[in-house]
Amino acid sequence: MTSPNQSCELAILETSDLHCNVVPHDYYNDVKIEHFGLAKTATLIKKFRKIYENNILVDNGDLLQGSALADLVTRVHPLKETEIHPIFKVMNSLNYDIATVGNHDFNYGLDFLLRVIQKANFPYICSNVYFFDKKAKNKRGQRILPAHFILEKKLTCNETIRIGFLGVTPPQIMTWDKHILLGKVVVQEIVDAVKEQVKELKKKNVDLIVVLAHSGILPLKYNLGTENAVCEISKIKGIDAILSGHAHSVFPGGKIFNELENMNVDNTIGKINDIPVVMPGAWGSHLGIIRFLLEKTKGKWKVKQSFSEIYNVKETTADSEVLSIIQEDNEKTLSHIRSNVGESNIHIHSWFSTLQHTLTSQIIQETGVEFAKRILEYSKWKNLPILCSFAPVNTGGHGSPYIHIQKGPLAIKDISNLYPYDNELKVVLINKNQIKEWLEFSAQAFQQIDIDSEKEISLLNPFYPSFNFDCISNIEYKIDVTEPLGNRIKDLTYNSKPILPRQQFALVTNNYRASGGGNFPNFDKIKTIVDSTEFFRDILIDKIKRIKVLDLELTKSWSLIPTPYCKAKVFFESTMDSIPFHPPFLSVLSTEPKTKRVKYLVDTTKF
Repeated sequence: MTSPNQSCELAILETSDLHCNVVPHDYYNDVKIEHFGLAKTATLIKKFRKIYENNILVDNGDLLQGSALADLVTRVHPLKETEIHPIFKVMNSLNYDIATVGNHDFNYGLDFLLRVIQKANFPYICSNVYFFDKKAKNKRGQRILPAHFILEKKLTCNETIRIGFLGVTPPQIMTWDKHILLGKVVVQEIVDAVKEQVKELKKKNVDLIVVLAHSGILPLKYNLGTENAVCEISKIKGIDAILSGHAHSVFPGGKIFNELENMNVDNTIGKINDIPVVMPGAWGSHLGIIRFLLEKTKGKWKVKQSFSEIYNVKETTADSEVLSIIQEDNEKTLSHIRSNVGESNIHIHSWFSTLQHTLTSQIIQETGVEFAKRILEYSKWKNLPILCSFAPVNTGGHGSPYIHIQKGPLAIKDISNLYPYDNELKVVLINKNQIKEWLEFSAQAFQQIDIDSEKEISLLNPFYPSFNFDCISNIEYKIDVTEPLGNRIKDLTYNSKPILPRQQFALVTNNYRASGGGNFPNFDKIKTIVDSTEFFRDILIDKIKRIKVLDLELTKSWSLIPTPYCKAKVFFESTMDSIPFHPPFLSVLSTEPKTKRVKYLVDTTKF
């Protein structure tokens, strides 16, 4: 007589891209918020652990960088060897089962990463990052972490299931953090690494294979070495689920994934090529869950059904236990960010920094130029005109934070809001053609507007991040959004005169861009002439402490070219807080009080 088939349910819960955000507090604007923080995600984690008794909790990387709390324990009061990183105090209390590393976890160097994760009470894996070994094949020594982990989970049906986990991170860490990783690690292409580990896990007779992919879903087209490879991973036979991240999007349900069914992306049920996938936003904004209905037949577990689910933390309360654990570190962080550095005589905001030149950008650019001038003063480059590139971040678009600093006292939090990244200042040598190529690439931030079309269209490209929209100071230029890519930059001048083809400039940028971050074209041909280790943010803080009062007037820079007429319904979205300050070419179309968003109509004839 054959025994009846066993059936069971298993839920895998995922966090990703927490960026050291635990308390639901926007440190840079110093206000309590409702829509992110691991303390809020923890409430959902505990809720669903009760609902789904057979559960596994995973994290998909980008833990260690990205908030004032992260800065506190790396640069303000660096962690001692014996101390536990605040994020792991919390994660250990939540009993995570397994995790992988994201690209930003390498930002403070390999030694720091490997040291702090030793305090995690759960295994770390990474399938595609190796120690550099010049004698080894492909320069790959041992992996920095185990390539995979087999979790044997005892289920409530008194059976055990063997789940093979593997984890991958973007190969672009060798570009973004080249200055601290070169000669220390080498990185394998994502899809190759996944195929290799799926093969290994099959040999070990696991029941399920789950990929922790610190990688995004879009674009759908795959190129060898791409950072966002989830769609290609989903085509690999033998994979049962993909827990994704990196792109800070929400899947299923995110608007950018609508209408992709013909490309095998189901944004309703959360499947790509019939494989369940989740991506839980960023900063603890969502909890992702993949559920399996399992059946054991003839000694083998089979997936009968799978479900991808996403849960927003906005309506939840923060978990009191997590708040208690993080309280001391949070208080130290608040004390630090509230430290005064000077005064501001100007009103600074960033809502429209992707539409026009603003003081937000100018403050950073003037600071960079002044610093570079001092460094170059006694070099052979001292007579070169100095420019500065800066990409506006925290602009309030796509639900991101924004900058709004009133006249009055300036604190560390305000400077961190102006320049949130731990980027070092670099100076590169650049000519007219390279400047134009740089700006044409940045102009991808705008969609091409057909002024004869009557369709509704967003002025901004929803798939192009603002942190790649570089604006360059001390030159003047215009952007024509009616033109195709590659032909948008017009009237490029320096001191109101056309730039000569062979004229050279010293361009201030940061280590991310100087290392090739953002995949700007022909960067390998651009020479770095100042390789500073000074952090851009520290340079800005030092300047304000020195001058005591920040005061400047908006100078000429870039602008959008007005159209003669426009039948298209061009729109721009931001936060409702921007309404009192919007420029004349915008008018309010609609507001959504629940999400605090505003939709503007753009009059392109008034740019």
